[in-house]
Amino acid sequence: MKKFILLVFISAFGFSQEGLPHCGYDFTTYLVANPIDSATKKIINDLQITLIDSQGNEVVNTNNEFSLIHKDKTLTFAKNYRVTLANAEERWFYNICDDQYLLQLKANFIPEEKGYSIKISDTLNRYATTTVPVFNSNLYVLCTTKVKSFGPKMTNNMITIEMSK
Repeated sequence: MKKFILLVFISAFGFSQEGLPHCGYDFTTYLVANPIDSATKKIINDLQITLIDSQGNEVVNTNNEFSLIHKDKTLTFAKNYRVTLANAEERWFYNICDDQYLLQLKANFIPEEKGYSIKISDTLNRYATTTVPVFNSNLYVLCTTKVKSFGPKMTNNMITIEMSK
């Protein structure tokens, strides 16, 4: 009987969801920004896009609070880029977007709770600095159970901003 109880106990933990392997993006969320020129409708290069708080301060990833990468650095978007595969095929490195900017965050990041926004600055001074609020529907939550916290409104909408000169 003791062996049976031990077997049941081990089986209960051995087959739980916690024991399942996770995908490489587990616990990861992305924000995707698509700043386009209002006249040409093309993506604008050479921009600096930064996550800011409700007071307009740049958000710093202190002790990896917001992201698993770039510890103690300002949360700044990076531009997606193409890679060439072994068979000479090209694809975007992050397949959730094309020629846009993205920021990797932890899946427990909920922007509407604290009023986060993004600040878009043109390093070449062609466009005025723009601030755009970030909503829960802008999050790309990848293969995690945290999606449940947002309910059916999770739609993976990139943040599209039309900028004028």
